[in-house]
Amino acid sequence: MQRTRIGSLIWVALVAVPIGWSIGRVVDAMSGALPPIPWVLPLLLLFLAIGMFAGARAVRGWITERRFDRRIDALRVARSVALAKASAYFGALLVGVYAGLGLLALGLLDSPMGRNRAVLSAIVVAAAVVLTVAAVRLERAGEVPPPPDDENGASPA
Repeated sequence: MQRTRIGSLIWVALVAVPIGWSIGRVVDAMSGALPPIPWVLPLLLLFLAIGMFAGARAVRGWITERRFDRRIDALRVARSVALAKASAYFGALLVGVYAGLGLLALGLLDSPMGRNRAVLSAIVVAAAVVLTVAAVRLERAGEVPPPPDDENGASPA
C-alpha cells in the first residue's frame, strides 16, 4: 500500500467544497433553510482523532522500539494503517463539504440560524482537520523502517 499523499487529501477537500455548497443550496431551495449540522459531529470526530493519535503512539512503539508484545500483532498494525488511510480521506471529504456549507452560511450571518450554521460548520471543519492529521500520523507510524545491512545476509569482510 502506498502512503497517502497530502496533495491528494487537499484535492479531495477542494473538490468537496462545491459539493457541500451545492447540497446546501438544494436543501435551502427545497425547505427554505440550510441543512442542519449536528452538534455532536465535532465531538465524534475529535473522539476518533484521539483514538488515531493513541493508535499511532502504540504502533510506533511496537515498530520502532521492537516492542513485540501480545497486545499488538502485525495484522492489527495492518488493519490500523488501512483504517487510517480511509479516515484521512473521510476527514478531507468532511473538511470540504462542511467548508462549502459554511461558505453558504456566511451569506446568512444576519439571522441566528445562519450564524449557528457558520459557527458549527467551522467547528466541524477544524475537527475534521484534526482527524485527518491524526489519521496521516497513524499511517506514517505503521511504516516499517528498512532493515539494517547486517540482517540482509551481508557479512562483514
